[in-house]
Amino acid sequence: MKKYFIFALAMLIAMPMMAGKPRHAAVFDDPQSYSCMFINVATAGTKNIKVSGIAKNKDAAIERAGMNAVHTAIFNGIPGGNNGQPTPSLYGSPAPAPEHQQYFDNFFNQGQYKMFLTQVSAPSGKDMSEVKGGVQVKVEIQVRFDELRKKLINDGIIKGLTDAIGSAQKPVIMIFPDEDWCKSHRYTMADDANTVDYNKALSDVNMKDLINEFTNFMVNVCGYECEDLAATLKDFRNEKAWGMADAVDDGEDKAGGARELLASAANADFCIEFYPELRQDAGKQYVIFRIKAVDASTNKAFYTMSAQGTSTYGSGQMVNQLKEAVLNIKDEFIGALQKKFGNMAKNGREIRLLIQRKETCPVNFAKKYDGDPLSSWIEDWLNAKVQTPGFTSGKNTANRLEYKQVMIPLMKEKKNRVTKRTELRAQSAKDFANELADFITETTNLPCRVDSRSMGKAVITLGQDDSEMDE
Repeated sequence: MKKYFIFALAMLIAMPMMAGKPRHAAVFDDPQSYSCMFINVATAGTKNIKVSGIAKNKDAAIERAGMNAVHTAIFNGIPGGNNGQPTPSLYGSPAPAPEHQQYFDNFFNQGQYKMFLTQVSAPSGKDMSEVKGGVQVKVEIQVRFDELRKKLINDGIIKGLTDAIGSAQKPVIMIFPDEDWCKSHRYTMADDANTVDYNKALSDVNMKDLINEFTNFMVNVCGYECEDLAATLKDFRNEKAWGMADAVDDGEDKAGGARELLASAANADFCIEFYPELRQDAGKQYVIFRIKAVDASTNKAFYTMSAQGTSTYGSGQMVNQLKEAVLNIKDEFIGALQKKFGNMAKNGREIRLLIQRKETCPVNFAKKYDGDPLSSWIEDWLNAKVQTPGFTSGKNTANRLEYKQVMIPLMKEKKNRVTKRTELRAQSAKDFANELADFITETTNLPCRVDSRSMGKAVITLGQDDSEMDE
């Protein structure tokens, strides 16, 4: 009797512990026990894959294959194939973290995963076989990948791209057709085959759609501000841009060009260039997208990548292939942008300054003020204002000063003329040069004119008023 009492007491103690033990979803028992093969992208936001499943009977095996399809999208990622790029896993880890285990157990055990499956095919022939433990099937399944991602983001399981960068300051971006692409399609000025005409380039329907789609991705998915190229062109024509470029030419080369000046007009930090290329392969067609990110201040590329859409028979839409391609590179791409912008915020925006005197100006840079030449006063001012010391000087003379690798604060407080509020905005080379010009005028009592070549290049002309026109 005493033995029975002790046994019953032990069971009473153990019952709460047994009841509290979670029942993990079957998909976590052996997550490597299934195969997965990428087929194609049927519609934007979905992936067609072929997945295996094993169970006691055919119907149960098909259901397990569907569970495996969602599992691989979340935890393993979808492999590449058929000219399609691999798709990274949504969760970023092959297994749930302890705090998320119960969420995923419920997600699979309660059948929530089925909401993200469509068009599950019926297996036949070699795609169904008897194996140890029952029946193995291989079925084609369409996974609603984008909707699955939204579900996990909304439930707080994974972070969206906007969450990942948090409250960090975001760069302003302008998207352009690639210059080489424009020239290959003869989207150039009528009188100059080497000068891109962006108005002509944007008349290309495919390119316009691609830019609009990528803009939507940057704004809605990534939370980045994008300046509209078409709108900027209306206010700042290519001809005007090149006219301004010629006006501030320093004799070394032709000024940065329409792209740099358009980006400067929009206060863009980065320029993104697109080069879509349609290719054929065994009767199928696909699109390769070359993407290049350029620092608008220095005109230096800091990120390049080629992404590819899935081969399709007939005429596949470029926009849908772009969505698929961007999905595969988005994390790396956004990471590169934010890393570059973070370095700029820490070290400053790199600019170049050219300071010259008008021929009729009575003062040159060798003239002394309080015992020191004007050039020394200018360099003292620069040393006091740059964010990171160490700018370099060119071949400076009494008539011309040049400074490169001048690292200025990325942002500047500016007063909004309409609201009268002080706002934090991107600082361009011209903004910085205007302050320096004021200092030179205060020192010499002579006017200075400031011209902008691009976001990162400015020219100050001593002895010339802003109202004077170039000949």
